[in-house]
Amino acid sequence: GTTGGTDAQAKHTVSYYEIREDPANADDPTVDWPSNRTVNADSFMGKLRAKTGIPDFDLPTEAQWEYLCRAGTTTVFNDGNAAAKYDGTVENNNGNTNGYLNALGWYKYNDPTPPAAAQPAGGKLPNAWGIYDTHGNVREWCLDWYGTPVSGSDPAGAVSGSSRVLRGGSWFLPASSCRSAYRNFNDPSIRYSIVGFRLVRTLP
Repeated sequence: GTTGGTDAQAKHTVSYYEIREDPANADDPTVDWPSNRTVNADSFMGKLRAKTGIPDFDLPTEAQWEYLCRAGTTTVFNDGNAAAKYDGTVENNNGNTNGYLNALGWYKYNDPTPPAAAQPAGGKLPNAWGIYDTHGNVREWCLDWYGTPVSGSDPAGAVSGSSRVLRGGSWFLPASSCRSAYRNFNDPSIRYSIVGFRLVRTLP
């Protein structure tokens, strides 16, 4: 479609609606997560499911996203290094967390391109499960409506809302916004160069 990015560069500038709902960047009332897993046939996910014959390709829930990001860790970043600290303040280019993030993700103070932009996927170190780019490059849409933080083994999140969850850091953001626990949200119609997505599927 018309998403930003190249074959190598992380995909970006794509809305939640374009990924799962009306590719004209509008709400499709028949697509109603979490009440159903339907996607619009002409959306990215609809075309991917049809092309591959795999009916359960989708975005991760917020809980799944944090689970795959952390890979069993409870630290600020998913390398398991407890030396990276976060005191609740927004840090610029001199915070304690920044030195630890350089190896893990593209963020505001290590993006090498002028002007700054999304980088090729997989350019930094993966977590213990081999998953890349959860601490930077582009933020990622999740299935959930934004609401109270969820808990439990695999919760679906709020049943309604006006904004969808975004997780992960980006090339535009400081280290404090790239932590495993950081949550954000936006209207599902927005398209920004710092926002992309990640595919998940249920294994047979």
